[in-house]
Amino acid sequence: MQSANIENIVGQIMHKRWVIKLLLLLLVLLAPEAARCGIPTTESLAKESLPGVMITEGKTRSGFPYLSGGVSSDEREVIEELGKAYNVKLSFAEKRGSYLADVRVVIAEAKGAEIITVTTNGPLFYIQLPPGNYSVKATFNGVSKGISRLELRKGKTVRQTLTWDLGDQSDLEQREGFY
Repeated sequence: MQSANIENIVGQIMHKRWVIKLLLLLLVLLAPEAARCGIPTTESLAKESLPGVMITEGKTRSGFPYLSGGVSSDEREVIEELGKAYNVKLSFAEKRGSYLADVRVVIAEAKGAEIITVTTNGPLFYIQLPPGNYSVKATFNGVSKGISRLELRKGKTVRQTLTWDLGDQSDLEQREGFY
């Protein structure tokens, strides 16, 4: 008798475990938000950010924050908003006004110690540096431009646009391998 009672209790417990597992599975399948503990879905994340906005945020080895991007007008708006606290704002353009990306930027202290070398993913490059004197070298398509003395004062922002004369567009396309 006791054995049948134990078997009955074990059977009930096993049935309850099966029911609980089934309910958990249904919860995961039918209520993903509840099962994900409030982590937003990919769709909601995509709605919160602008489509096609690719801004690089990073820090130098010394911990100085920087931003790069600005290919689209949406990106330029976002980078302007994110970059309000940055005190060096560089932009890169062709002489006729077209913005340039893939510019190799090297910033060094006045004494020559390199702070950062980076290739931009857009025409804007912002960095927050302490007051002092710096040099900037920017290279696009094998041609370098520079700022030999970039002086940063406390509480001031420096904006510089470096421009390249790329000549006739057909010449540029041939140099880049477009025919």
